[in-house]
Amino acid sequence: MGRFRPLLGILLAVVASCLVACGGPAAKIPTTYTPEILQQVELYTPAVAELRDRFPELQGYIQKKDWVNVQSFIHGPMGEMRARVNRLANTLLTKDKPQAQSLAKELYVHLERLDEAAANNQQVIAGQEYRNALDDFDSFLSLVPTFQ
Repeated sequence: MGRFRPLLGILLAVVASCLVACGGPAAKIPTTYTPEILQQVELYTPAVAELRDRFPELQGYIQKKDWVNVQSFIHGPMGEMRARVNRLANTLLTKDKPQAQSLAKELYVHLERLDEAAANNQQVIAGQEYRNALDDFDSFLSLVPTFQ
């Protein structure tokens, strides 16, 4: 029996590995929103929508060439955007996440370029980046389910 003890340990390890690797059904990827997922989406959506509602303020600063307030606004109220948008993107369906994350990244790039344009007093570029950021934000929000 002493000689078989190491073999028995190896055999048990192989059996356990097979059971773990082959056991149970694969995790299902949700294709529709479950009530639990919708609850999370509904929790994060207002904070993101609030930022979208504040975009006209930024446009006003750009039109007035108020570069100090443009930069303050991007780093102040819009400073939370990345965290809020990422949180919301992570609650979306698996099929929508890549597009949402891509739009979110583009949105951040446009805000960074807008910040740079403000630092260089470039109103035309600032206006273009504002419009691009707004378009990406609206496209992102179109992926989010709506609530009545």
